[in-house]
Amino acid sequence: MARPVWSGTISFGLVAIPVKLFHAVRKKSVSFNQLDERNMARIRYRKVNGETGEEVADEHIVKAYEVSKGSYIVIDPDELEPFMPVATKTIDLEEFVDLDQIDPVYFDTAYHLAPDVNAKPYALLAQAMEASGKVGIGRYVMRNKQYTAAIRAEEGRLVMSSLAYADEVVDPAEIEAMAELDDIEVSDKEVLMAESLVASLSADFEPWKYHDEYREQVMTLIEMKRDGQEMVAPAAATEAPKVIDIMAALEASVAAAKASRNSHPARKAAAAKWGAKDRAGSDTESDPSEEPASNRTKPTAKQAARKSAAGKNKSSAKKKSAVKKSPLKKSAAKRSGVKKKTAAKKQAARKTAAKKSA
Repeated sequence: MARPVWSGTISFGLVAIPVKLFHAVRKKSVSFNQLDERNMARIRYRKVNGETGEEVADEHIVKAYEVSKGSYIVIDPDELEPFMPVATKTIDLEEFVDLDQIDPVYFDTAYHLAPDVNAKPYALLAQAMEASGKVGIGRYVMRNKQYTAAIRAEEGRLVMSSLAYADEVVDPAEIEAMAELDDIEVSDKEVLMAESLVASLSADFEPWKYHDEYREQVMTLIEMKRDGQEMVAPAAATEAPKVIDIMAALEASVAAAKASRNSHPARKAAAAKWGAKDRAGSDTESDPSEEPASNRTKPTAKQAARKSAAGKNKSSAKKKSAVKKSPLKKSAAKRSGVKKKTAAKKQAARKTAAKKSA
């Protein structure tokens, strides 16, 4: 069960809210002890004189600050007493700022702030801060050291993070390798390709997906050795290839990211459900004409009605066309009849003329 590491009040203006401080992060690691292999006894460390090698008692040990190589200034604990911050047991909030104004590099240790004695003022402050989106900045003292803190509201509760001081944060200008960035030029195509890679890998942050694999493997090894079992060491990771062509590397990364997403079980299941063909990571849909009849979907009522209406329209258009063409046919028939009558008259006239001559 979690135990509070500090208790006091959040103070701002005339308001004082009792709170308890709990660690929000519990560091985990695998620690080992040094033993003497001859009798498996613990190895102890002694405080010895660097010149004589003799062990030194605590009463002869003093604090000193090295001002230069081998030169020290001895400081008596009584001389430090006036500078010790007073343990006021309060977190004095001095101002409220927007969270996005705080560079994440300043955040240090995180704590949960829990209500103490009366929870209503705590809940009121948490809801007010969450509604305004503000973060409270203040100071507090713990274990004879003063800290700057940022208190933010999250889902009705308060979370506090100690902040690094400005002069503790390393200025990037002090890093020589950073100066090389000023002379680097990148093309628009390279930027677009890099943006495409970022977009293809974009997702919601899920912290439980990431874990300390080394610690887990070491603990598994310890448990197996305790049970008298042997563990097969995993294969050593191969050395990553050296990147020479940044564009080729980006294009390959984008293609790999797309292929990974297309091969996701959920996408394959959807493709199987709707009859889509699996085309080795292609985003295009399958051609319905290539699918078997059993996979083709039946037309809906609306689609059937549209098809029937289209058929009627075609039939009506054919009839209108036939009506338009019929007068032409009648005219051609009349001309044909007139020609036949004229030929018959001429033939009768020829017969009459022949009789007369006879």
